[in-house]
Amino acid sequence: MRTVIAVVMLCFAVNAFAHDNYTGRSGAPGRNTCASSCHGGPVVNTVQITGFPTNYTPGQAYLLTIRKVSGGTIVNFNSSCRVGVSGTANAGVISAGLSTVTYNVTGETNGVHFSVAGHDSGQFTWTAPAAGTGLVKLYAGAIQTDLDGDNNTIVLTSNEALALPGVATTPTPADMAVDVAVTTTVSWVAGSGATSHDVYFGTTNPPTFIGNQATLTYDPAGDLTAGATYFWRIDERNAGGATAGSVWQFVTLAAPPGIPQHLTALVEDTGIRLNWDASANAVLYNVYRDTLETVATIPANLIGMTPAPTYLDVTPVPTRANYVVTSQ
Repeated sequence: MRTVIAVVMLCFAVNAFAHDNYTGRSGAPGRNTCASSCHGGPVVNTVQITGFPTNYTPGQAYLLTIRKVSGGTIVNFNSSCRVGVSGTANAGVISAGLSTVTYNVTGETNGVHFSVAGHDSGQFTWTAPAAGTGLVKLYAGAIQTDLDGDNNTIVLTSNEALALPGVATTPTPADMAVDVAVTTTVSWVAGSGATSHDVYFGTTNPPTFIGNQATLTYDPAGDLTAGATYFWRIDERNAGGATAGSVWQFVTLAAPPGIPQHLTALVEDTGIRLNWDASANAVLYNVYRDTLETVATIPANLIGMTPAPTYLDVTPVPTRANYVVTSQ
């Protein structure tokens, strides 16, 4: 009796990216890519990664998106970021996002790929490395359609952005200073990394832009206005950009009052009326009286004070009286 044995063979298509042998083939230095190692399709580069900066700020997080531009669904991808032109050290930290998961294999300890095969797009976050790292490169290898489909090899470069300068400090005159000379020159201490300084200065707030300069002092043209409030600010600059400073202010010394002129005395029923011309910048007048022809401006001779250029002397007047008026 002949026995017939039917043998059934079950074949399972397994996503190659799920296997450790294929995880990590991002094309980074020391790592193969799908195109060079495991799939026979052509390199078409119809997959792109967006969000990777041309110039990165140390420590800043960037949301990266991988997506197909054309062609079939992305079966899977591997990606990692490395220091330097051809370095192998990780650059920054990659974190999983939409439809992605990170992996750690020999030679690629901080990589990312799809958590489940077959997506048109996905996202992950790259946190830039510390200051001083310099140039970094993001590598990615991706395959579309099926295991022998189109291959994609991606290499993106980012340079470390120059840090912005520190803020200007230690203003002279000090912030909120009063009685500042009208001939004053302002100065400050430069912020770290500053190569030049934008000067803003004037009697309005915000102050007017004066110009950019390399020195740490600014001498306003001519004398400042007496008794005026001035506002000023220094924005520090370098190749990375500008750092705005605080607005500082000071008040100049008030102009001295003028000398009262054309003093006259008129006898009235209630006393001696004194009149004189108002003095510029005067806020108060001091009236002195003495029997001597030269009146000494001493406390003993002070008979009154008035804000107006007139005064009525109602005190008993001696036979001979002389007056002097001063301003303040």
